[in-house]
Parts: sequence; structure tokens; C-alpha cells
Amino acid sequence: MEQSEKDRALTFRNWHQEMNNILIERGINGYGQKSLLRYFKAEPKEEVLGYLEMLLKENKVQKFAYNKDFIWRATTEILV
Repeated sequence: MEQSEKDRALTFRNWHQEMNNILIERGINGYGQKSLLRYFKAEPKEEVLGYLEMLLKENKVQKFAYNKDFIWRATTEILV
């Protein structure tokens, strides 16, 4: 059975909110990009990375290179 447009939009918003919640919960420690991609493996990698980059441009997250990976950390702007 194929998802309706409304169901796809809802699923899209749900994983975005879940991403925000995960980043907020991790606090200053942040979350590794590889771990985030594994966690959201049901979503296309390009969409997950695109969403993170969008959050970065909006100053809602910070991105740090660490040990051959990137760490993503929420800022207080993510709550707005």
C-alpha cells in the first residue's frame, strides 16, 4: 500500500521532531553523524544530512569535526 501525500508529510515532520529531540537530549555532548545516520536509516541519507545542514544555517545546531566523524550539537536556538 502506498503512503498518501498527507502521511508522507506527517512522517517527514515526525522524524524532524525526533532529530531535534535527540540533539536536545544529548546536550553539550552532541551526537555523532554516523550514529545519527544509523538511527535514521529508514530515511534517505541525503535528507538527514540536508536537514542537519539546514539546522546549521539557521544556527540551531553546531557541527564539529572529531575523530573521522562529525559531532552535531543543538544550540538554544533549536527551541525557537
